[in-house]
Amino acid sequence: MIKAVIFDMDGTILDTLKDIQIAVNYACQIKSIEQKSLKQIRDGVGNGAYTLIKRVVPSGYTEEETKDFFKIYQAYYNQNHTANTGPYPGILELLEKLKNQKILLGVVSNKFEHLVDALNKEMFKGYFDVSIGETKGVPIKPAPDMLYRALDVLGVNKDEAVFVGDSDTDMITAKNAHVKSIGVTWGFRDKEILLKYEPSYIVDNTHELFDIIVKEILT
Repeated sequence: MIKAVIFDMDGTILDTLKDIQIAVNYACQIKSIEQKSLKQIRDGVGNGAYTLIKRVVPSGYTEEETKDFFKIYQAYYNQNHTANTGPYPGILELLEKLKNQKILLGVVSNKFEHLVDALNKEMFKGYFDVSIGETKGVPIKPAPDMLYRALDVLGVNKDEAVFVGDSDTDMITAKNAHVKSIGVTWGFRDKEILLKYEPSYIVDNTHELFDIIVKEILT
């Protein structure tokens, strides 16, 4: 029986793309390089902020130049991460319904943990029992370590949880952790990409997600 549902954050429960794009383009402006489209940002996210920056800076950038760009980006994003960010339609209602079913809720994200905590408090007051983000010394997704950490905090084993995400990274994470996965199609990756990684389930809206959790997993 499933006792906990753990969510990815960006692209799954929160639409963060515009604020990430604005922060990247702020750094681009400072460094006098070409501005990045929303699609370029969408294609680059999913494996942590520094990997995003490595994907969007010019190919000839040195490691030192990349780190400098990243510092500019991260400082701006730290101060402006909620201006255009909000839950996807139906997410708050979904979380409330899951809470009413006495299901434990968690977030596991490749964002830095201070940002995951801040967004959890600002956007989802009272819903999540644990929020896990990137911290020093802990491998990020698709390594299973952060997901295992969430399971430990929630006090459930691998067979008692399901991981919900929008990306190939999330589906691989679930497989690496031997946890059931649900892919959502409203986020940062297309359905065809998700299907390649064989999620346990795939859904197109929050109503389908709730029905799968309650009717197919809890029963």
